Amino acid sequence: MSGEIKAAVLLATFNGGKYVTELLESMASQTFKNFVLFVRDDGSSDNTISLVRRFSKRMSMNILEAQSRVGPAKSFFELLSGAGADFDLYCFADQDDVWAGSKIERAAQKLSQFKNRPAMYCSRLEYVDEQLKHIRYSRPPRIISFENALVENIATGCTVAINSKSRNLLLRTPPEAVYMHDWWFYVFHAAIGEVLYDDFPAIQYRQHSANAVGAETGIVSTCRKRFKRFIQRDSDGIFRVSRQALSFKSCFAGLLNQHQTATIDLLLNKKTLPTRLRLALCSPFVRQRDLDTFILRILFLLGRY
Repeated sequence: MSGEIKAAVLLATFNGGKYVTELLESMASQTFKNFVLFVRDDGSSDNTISLVRRFSKRMSMNILEAQSRVGPAKSFFELLSGAGADFDLYCFADQDDVWAGSKIERAAQKLSQFKNRPAMYCSRLEYVDEQLKHIRYSRPPRIISFENALVENIATGCTVAINSKSRNLLLRTPPEAVYMHDWWFYVFHAAIGEVLYDDFPAIQYRQHSANAVGAETGIVSTCRKRFKRFIQRDSDGIFRVSRQALSFKSCFAGLLNQHQTATIDLLLNKKTLPTRLRLALCSPFVRQRDLDTFILRILFLLGRY
């Protein structure tokens, strides 16, 4: 397979010198060899890029020049564009994780079934501490749907790979407002393409204080994060669901069917109490856990989403 399919691996870095070598070692050890690593550094002040360059003899590599700091989500969109259109799949990488040896190969096998339709691969995670000690495995999703995607993300970015059809459509109308690239990709593929979830934990997902978006590994951290989102009023806070839905509709209205458009409109129509009551009591939107769906319905009633 390696000789037939070409993959681009997209790595966004920022002050990742502490862990990036372990990631690159796991990439160099992949069973799938026919890939090019594209790196965009977002203005690191440490030795991240010099460590990355040390692997230039062990894998094909292209370091993209960054004009300014843009954050992780926009970094990945710039990488997706900068890598070009000559690849069959595009894999996304975080600087502090460790990949299973078969990660790219598994993604390539799954995506090869959908050459003419947008498709996204994502997988289960093994949460580990800073020393790669096992914490737990992520829960596989029980629901994969457009109604879920609009209110919750199941695709952790470092596990994601998309095919060339997806890449071209996603870059045709890049978003102005997007929380994280992986959630945007899940909404897009739940509406327009295929979502391929792999129960195999293809990533050791390191948990530490510098994570751009960390996992919720306990009840205390879960409650803290939810409370923080509830009181925030910026674009990363409580209104990000509706803002992202509005942005998605603006970008892809021409590709959505009538039902999908109506579903987004239902989510966005929150100005009056009767419409919020309808959302709270009988809307189709659902999250993976029953408790989270219950909380979501309360937020619908309050209009705080």
